Amino acid sequence: MLRFGLGTTTGIDLPNEGKSLVSNLKTNRDLESAQASFGQGIALTPVITVRALSALANGGTLITPHLVKEIKYKLGPTKTIFYPEEKDRARAISPETSAEISRMLTEVVDRSLRNGQVRLENYSIAAKTGTAQIARPEVGGYYDDRYLHSFFGYFPSYEPEFLVFLYTYYPKNVQYASETLTDAFFNITKFLINYYDIPPDREAPPPSRS
Repeated sequence: MLRFGLGTTTGIDLPNEGKSLVSNLKTNRDLESAQASFGQGIALTPVITVRALSALANGGTLITPHLVKEIKYKLGPTKTIFYPEEKDRARAISPETSAEISRMLTEVVDRSLRNGQVRLENYSIAAKTGTAQIARPEVGGYYDDRYLHSFFGYFPSYEPEFLVFLYTYYPKNVQYASETLTDAFFNITKFLINYYDIPPDREAPPPSRS
């Protein structure tokens, strides 16, 4: 997991970037990795989470996130933000693994998420929900009825233009992230597709015959 840069900062062009809490992963104990796989024993900042997840989408490399492409000064030259070439980036996973993960996450949307009812016919969407228990700092362990919800996805799945990450803390009277964040994610996704006029990447299946 540390290959995804979880133990570092991203270098985003903002002051005072926080660090994630992942020292448990440096013990090389299988238990720590197993717990981290379902969201326990570590704590990640949102921007570090997004950078790690973007490696799943972009062929397996770690990017440096930026807020702007260039800065235009009234006096003096325009400053263009430097984006390293892919060959110069640190690699987290292989391109083959990235492609397979994208295929699997697309299947999640097409078949599993709300039984495929949110699938977009002309666009491949790769996405996954996350539901984790909230830690009890006073006595240790985790609450049985308090959760952290997350939802991330990117699209189109195999040549992504956008990655969306949503997060909510302790939603009341609901357990799973698919119940709280699915609609928000797909509202954002549809808006971005329409606003930026992203071309379809797959054909809709022919209508079924009665």
